[in-house]
Amino acid sequence: MKHTKHAKEKRDETPRAYEPSEVSENEAEGEETNTEKEKTARELKKEQRLKEKNAKKLEKLMKKQHGKKPEPTEADEEEPDEEEGETRRARRKKSSRFTKKQIILAVLILVVLFVVMLFAFGGDRFSMHNISNFINYGIFNRNSEEKFPLDIKGENVSAGSFVRKGQDVCYCSDTRTQLLNNYGRSVYSVQHAFIRPAMASSNEKTLVYNLGGTAYQIIGKDGKFQAFEAEDNIICAAINNKGVYALVTQNGGYLSKLYVYDDEQNQIYAYSFADYYVTSVDLSDSGKQAVVSGISALDGVSIASVYVLDFTKDSPRYFSEYQGDLIYEVRYLSGDRACAIGSTAAYSVNTSNGSVETYAYEGRALTAYDINTDTSTYTLALSSSGDGRNCDIVSFNSSGKAEKSFNIDERIIGLSTYKGRVMLLSSDSVMLYSKDGTHYNDKALSSDPHAVVMYTASDAYVLCTGYIDTVTL
Repeated sequence: MKHTKHAKEKRDETPRAYEPSEVSENEAEGEETNTEKEKTARELKKEQRLKEKNAKKLEKLMKKQHGKKPEPTEADEEEPDEEEGETRRARRKKSSRFTKKQIILAVLILVVLFVVMLFAFGGDRFSMHNISNFINYGIFNRNSEEKFPLDIKGENVSAGSFVRKGQDVCYCSDTRTQLLNNYGRSVYSVQHAFIRPAMASSNEKTLVYNLGGTAYQIIGKDGKFQAFEAEDNIICAAINNKGVYALVTQNGGYLSKLYVYDDEQNQIYAYSFADYYVTSVDLSDSGKQAVVSGISALDGVSIASVYVLDFTKDSPRYFSEYQGDLIYEVRYLSGDRACAIGSTAAYSVNTSNGSVETYAYEGRALTAYDINTDTSTYTLALSSSGDGRNCDIVSFNSSGKAEKSFNIDERIIGLSTYKGRVMLLSSDSVMLYSKDGTHYNDKALSSDPHAVVMYTASDAYVLCTGYIDTVTL
């Protein structure tokens, strides 16, 4: 019995694991009461914060109504609760997306407007060169004394020394060589002392020489120049964009002699003409060929000649004679095509195979012409009347074929082409046409005009007695 009682007492003293089901009802009720108290405290605290915020808002509103600027308070700087913060973030995100849409829409509208203006006014007016000129001179230098019409009284400028360089104009007078932008501002001005100045030009370089003398200048695009002396008197000259240039001189043993130099003034070629007096020369863009025209006479009849010279060969690549004609000018239209404008016909020469396209004037008199190397085309004004009126305006494609023409009952003394348009110069006005004869506009001139040079599809520089001006048609 003692043993059994002892065992029972021992079992009663053995500790047992805690089980929730055995928690007393008072303890459970205490925990529930604490939870409810905490919940109630949080709710009261939240309600208190809301009351404080509402009070502050009311205070701000009242101050605003009385014209007082509300001061920031600690409540304003408090962090918003989680629900309110999420709402604000959603609103900001939505507002941000809307702003991006507005930006995209604005950009699209600008692009559409730019394209419309491009088609309406021509892309040439919106070139980077013209935009830069507009910003620098059209906006900030409106009161400058250098602007068109530009006074050149006291200077003599020939039509052959008035040329376009890109969208600028360059002229050579009896005192200087000047490059002007389309606002009339001088890009550079280089003085000279030549008695009979003449000019050969490319977009990048300008060669000014004393016709019948030995002195000449080479002027870069930035206005920097170098002065040189030729061995003999200069008859004519040419220069390309790479700085390769040609001088045709009078030579004691020959009628003419051609010298070709690279951009470092090293002689790279020479050719002597025993039977022809050279009238014009031009260089290919590569600087490896030249086209030359000459004049001679036999039994009282003039004979014109055209040479194509390869600087790697001693004899001409091409040679042809044309009886009864006089070649005024030869120019390269492309790497394998050159044109020659004569007094009775125009010739387009394939410099690779020697084939020629000839366009005879058929009794009409050449009153003006333009060679456009940008489009590899040329255009002639041919008069059927003795006073220079009743002119056919004939345009030729890059292969030398006449493809468009129209007639105008005006005396044309000058013309210039730009892409598909032609500007005609009469004794008192300028007129703008398409190459197939569509008339766009015209403008009267108040002074004696000498030359016109287009620089966009509707803008041109006009050389008149005593001044240079621009016209827009």
